[in-house]
Amino acid sequence: MTFTRVSGDPLSTSAQVLAFGYNARGRAEVQPLQMALMQRYPAAFSAFGKACRAGRITPGMLWLWRESVPWLGFLVIRESSVGPARTRHAQNVALRLARDYRLEGITSVALAGLCTPEELPPIADAMAYWLARVELEVLLYA
Repeated sequence: MTFTRVSGDPLSTSAQVLAFGYNARGRAEVQPLQMALMQRYPAAFSAFGKACRAGRITPGMLWLWRESVPWLGFLVIRESSVGPARTRHAQNVALRLARDYRLEGITSVALAGLCTPEELPPIADAMAYWLARVELEVLLYA
């Protein structure tokens, strides 16, 4: 449907899912968006960490927390909290989202806090490549 690059505060998005980059170990990250979300939704981060410790989370996955408005989408594009975001993991997440959004009941996604500004161009290109072709409203926050 639409893949739009926007600016502003992702915490005030009207999208159904607020998706952000995170790591496969479930360790806290120090990016401002993740810190704000961790303060607002500690149960989501606790459940995600528990799934990581149980070995159910791998890089390239999308993990959804549906008990908030908006839903939280953990895009697992880093292997650890200190590692870089990997384009191949972002491609896997985008492909899975493009394939499964109807099964998950997702109608719109706001992508924010995916990675550092230096890592963003290839990650954003990977997301745009796969998600621009589906009937899903996608907002990419700079």
